[in-house]
Amino acid sequence: MIRQFKFSDVARAVLLVAASIVTVTYCSGSFDLFPSVLACVAIIASLVCFNKLGCRDFAFPSLFGRVCCLVLSLVFSLVLVLGAHIVVAEPVIAGGIYENYIESYSALDVVAFCVMSALVFWVLSALVQLSSCFCCCGYGEDTLRADGGCSSIRVPSVAVRALVIFLLYLPFFLRYCPGLFFGDTFSSFAQIMGWNPLSNHHPVAFTMMMAVCIKIVGLMGMGPSAGVALLTVLQMACVASTFGYLSIWVSSRLGVSSRWSWLLVAFFGLSRYCALYSVALWKDPLFSCCLILVVTMLADAVMGKGSWSSALRLLVFGALALGVMLLRNNGLYICAALFVVLAIVATLSRLGRIAPLEPAPRLAASFGLALVICLVITGPVYSAIGVVPSEAVESVGIPLAQMARVAALDGDMTESDRSYMNELLPLDRYKEVYRPSFIDPLKWNEDFNAEHLEDGFWTHWASMLSRNPSIYFEAWELQTFGFWAPNVIGADNLPENFLMGAPYNLMADTGASAGVAFRNLLASFGDGVDAAIGLNAWSISGAVVFWLLVFSAVLLVSRGRPRFALPLLPFLLLYGTLFIASPIWYWPRYIVAAQFGLPVVLVVVARGLLPDERHSESDVVG
Repeated sequence: MIRQFKFSDVARAVLLVAASIVTVTYCSGSFDLFPSVLACVAIIASLVCFNKLGCRDFAFPSLFGRVCCLVLSLVFSLVLVLGAHIVVAEPVIAGGIYENYIESYSALDVVAFCVMSALVFWVLSALVQLSSCFCCCGYGEDTLRADGGCSSIRVPSVAVRALVIFLLYLPFFLRYCPGLFFGDTFSSFAQIMGWNPLSNHHPVAFTMMMAVCIKIVGLMGMGPSAGVALLTVLQMACVASTFGYLSIWVSSRLGVSSRWSWLLVAFFGLSRYCALYSVALWKDPLFSCCLILVVTMLADAVMGKGSWSSALRLLVFGALALGVMLLRNNGLYICAALFVVLAIVATLSRLGRIAPLEPAPRLAASFGLALVICLVITGPVYSAIGVVPSEAVESVGIPLAQMARVAALDGDMTESDRSYMNELLPLDRYKEVYRPSFIDPLKWNEDFNAEHLEDGFWTHWASMLSRNPSIYFEAWELQTFGFWAPNVIGADNLPENFLMGAPYNLMADTGASAGVAFRNLLASFGDGVDAAIGLNAWSISGAVVFWLLVFSAVLLVSRGRPRFALPLLPFLLLYGTLFIASPIWYWPRYIVAAQFGLPVVLVVVARGLLPDERHSESDVVG
């Protein structure tokens, strides 16, 4: 076998191995044996497969696909360079301007960027070629049948799997009864009890759900704690049902036996991370359920599953989209962008510029109707019931952080800019109050004048941007890097995800002040319970999930199947809203929908890489 390799093959293998080691060492800041060896093995294995399969020409289905891979290689390599220069304290949110900062760059970074760009492009080329071979081999046809299996999913099958998952989550409810109660939860609870005015700072829809539960148990003579417990149980049922549906949906769309779905049931049911979300009284679990189900329905539309002429299916799709918009404030922007994309796809399909996607007009109409209903609810309806709008500071987190960084670092400002910043907060306070990776200490500071934001904020933002572009970019990096930089030390995951919310369940004497009784119904089993179902839980890094999504989308586009990237778009838009307005460097609950939706990504990529006799090999026809 060795004799079959030419000198050029050996030289290329050596260079790729060296590049992989340099890349890992550069990105991590030190030589780490395990990832370096892993990178070497991956490179060598892909090289051997390349030669074995005769894929030495790196041919792409289209020039556009090659350009996409090249652009992604450049962007990803730039991200690795940027991440290698981000220095943060522990904990990250506590770091000031001298603890969380950007190291200076050098000529070595240019060399590293070029080497990594070539390496990433080679690996992407390998993936495109190997996926092409996979599409043509008998294994793909036998394992993933072209019809994708039965498109119908029976309710009893979902119910059984959901029940198993629900029962596996039950110990977490008993330990943290009536549910994990955070500051955000108390905000909704205080509004229900009449202690605070009704506000959309935390979605009114979530608050109303809690209010209905408290009202129901009140009719039976029980107190607010029972109402909170009811909400938690209903949320557990929703999360378990979503995972139950997702598990059998994956096996059905892959065209394999439903017995395989029990592997996902075991994964979701035994995952502490998933279980804790089911009892965490944030709006994020229910929002994530709605978004994941929207994604599965988009995937079904792309794969041609189900009858999209059914009014019931379109009604469910619209209701889920409405849930996405009402349960998180950035949901409106996600759905609005999806509506525009679907409208464009429907138009191009009608004009014959792309292969027809028959459900696109109906999906766009369903999204459009949901948008109108959402705007009516959040506009006239909320005004009629006296809902206080969200604070203006909530929508300008990153721009405010950029301006604050300029003030904290004594950047270049006009006298007008300086006067404006002094009105927001005394200039001598910025060095003390500004936190590069967490905007809350500034925007909720008692001396911060939030009302002044409405007096020419964007004019001064633009003025300071023109004078301090590098400081602005650094401020954006330090405010968002956890969502896009996979190589920053300390940002690989965040096991303190739930502890960051400071759950009232773990605080003494919070029951009286919150008006809710917190109980550990498993206390009789001793402290060993917390070792098994404690609040620390590992999860896949949000930055890694983001790049998995991007790489998957580019792979599909490079293979000439861009329509299959459509179901990935909601998750990418979710990240996009955080790149624009993230309040913190990273918090998994903001992107947990994408983490939970990774099985959908697997299905979409697998189906997108297989030839389908009902469609042309390429989605683009002219």
